[in-house]
Amino acid sequence: MTEIPSNLPIAQNEVELIDKFRLSRNASVLTIMFTDIQGFTRLTEERGDAFSNQVRQEHDGILVPIIERDGAGRVIKHIGDAVMAVFSEPSTAAARSLEIQAALRKHNTEHADRPPLLVRIGLHMGQVTVEDKMSMDVFGRHVNRASRVEGLAEGGQVFLTYSVFDSAKGWLAGRKGEAAWASHGRYTVKGIDEPLEIFEIYDPNVLKPKAPKGGKKSTGMPKFLPAAGLVLAGALAVVGFLAFARTTVTFEDLGVRTDTTDVLLDHKTRLQFEGEPGDHLRKCLTKIEPGNHLIYYDVSYVTRYYSPITVKRGGNILRPRFEYFGMPGLQGNANHEKHGKNEDNFTNSTDYATYDDTFVKHDHKAVLTLNLKSADGNTVPASKGVKKHKTIFWTIDWKADMDGKTISADKLVAEHDPNADEAEVKKDLWGDNRHKYTLTYILMGTSCQGELQAQYAEYK
Repeated sequence: MTEIPSNLPIAQNEVELIDKFRLSRNASVLTIMFTDIQGFTRLTEERGDAFSNQVRQEHDGILVPIIERDGAGRVIKHIGDAVMAVFSEPSTAAARSLEIQAALRKHNTEHADRPPLLVRIGLHMGQVTVEDKMSMDVFGRHVNRASRVEGLAEGGQVFLTYSVFDSAKGWLAGRKGEAAWASHGRYTVKGIDEPLEIFEIYDPNVLKPKAPKGGKKSTGMPKFLPAAGLVLAGALAVVGFLAFARTTVTFEDLGVRTDTTDVLLDHKTRLQFEGEPGDHLRKCLTKIEPGNHLIYYDVSYVTRYYSPITVKRGGNILRPRFEYFGMPGLQGNANHEKHGKNEDNFTNSTDYATYDDTFVKHDHKAVLTLNLKSADGNTVPASKGVKKHKTIFWTIDWKADMDGKTISADKLVAEHDPNADEAEVKKDLWGDNRHKYTLTYILMGTSCQGELQAQYAEYK
């Protein structure tokens, strides 16, 4: 096992790599994965550097393609036998973690004459930007949590914090028999002030969950709870005394950095809270009437986390269960070939959901198709430093179906000089009060990048 320092240094080129991945996935919240090989130091001492280097190469050959497949994740750095990677979606990080463990079990079966290659995996999720710019102070805290969670696991295990579990549990629920989860409770880890709630995901056909051995389980009352308990007891006494109690709402483990992210109630009201991000209990300063409500926060214009809540008259302590919601999208790239024409076709089918203004969930299915076709255009005479050449006629043809009905289908033609500056055009295609579909195309040099994307609309 590679010893990870309490404050893991991130180089500038790694910052740029993370930010490039974040922007490509339209994400301000990332899931960080840490892995390392169990017993790697001992293996090196017993079998030598040549053998351990071979094992590490085989390890990288298994992990890296699974992590980076389809651009869903990105390996940021290797630290000895440890790997640090990021994902834009927690459910994908959970799925790829289980896929890695399955691939390693297959590898070990095929190499039964050698010591088994056992890898432990830790996942943690958190916001990594401030005003849409990478903040290494913010990101560093989440990196340290992910590395400490991984350090609690044994080879073959996947441990994750509550933030990842809460977002990925919908995915887990849909894979009964293939994936299961267990809660191991709260653990105190090095370099982290408050205990972390540790969950484990596993293949129930192969493994049984096992609580961390090396970690210290937190059994005492956190230092802030006595004072919070007194406040709550006083509030309850007032509730019992008054005929019409004032309704109060306190959120437990909110899990949202409210200094950088707005939490909205019922699509219209921004909530204000006492305390600081990360506090176990945070009283809501915004009045919430008794009844059923919906709270949410945006990660980007295509990613949102919703949680239904029920508020009763009097004092309420609520622990939101935020669920990931993502908008469908399709992106295609084409390049004008030398023979004078080119055509590329792209398609994508996605299931997704939205909530309406009455807090009713609507399930949707989107089928998106995009055709990018090029042909030689008009001749541009030679000028200073530029040879005689032709413009390119790009035909962008699209179709967007939602719930079996076509909501937008058309095409347009754009002429572009490959020696001119990049040109970007965005066009609204369709929308309701919940979301809208847009077409964006970028002409640069001899290439065209087209994108059909649904995104959240502003609620009125």
